[in-house]
Amino acid sequence: MILETFARVFVDTDALEPTCAFYSDLLGGEETMRFAYPEKGLELAAIPSPKLSVLSIAGPPESRRPFEATRLTIKVETLEPVLSLLEKAGAEQLEPIQKTPVGRKTRFRHADGLIVEYVDHAQKP
Repeated sequence: MILETFARVFVDTDALEPTCAFYSDLLGGEETMRFAYPEKGLELAAIPSPKLSVLSIAGPPESRRPFEATRLTIKVETLEPVLSLLEKAGAEQLEPIQKTPVGRKTRFRHADGLIVEYVDHAQKP
């Protein structure tokens, strides 16, 4: 069900390149995803490794602010089965499923208060 879990790092736009270089060196990983999210004024980049994956979210502070309460991003095969499981466990859905430049997302507040973004990515033909 879960494909990957990302710690989220928030940086100014001009810090994206050095941040990605730092995590690539630290984790021994390579950037596997980068995309602009123009409607939110952000650019995102992912650096995965077997022990830790990092999602860097870059943009001006006012664009990043609405996303900073979300502590993790969890990539799943498909959102719907996860939503059902989360709801049964008492998690609160904070937003409906929305399209993103690479797939779909939603956010939940877990029973312990942790806010997590769940994503699935569009399958390429």
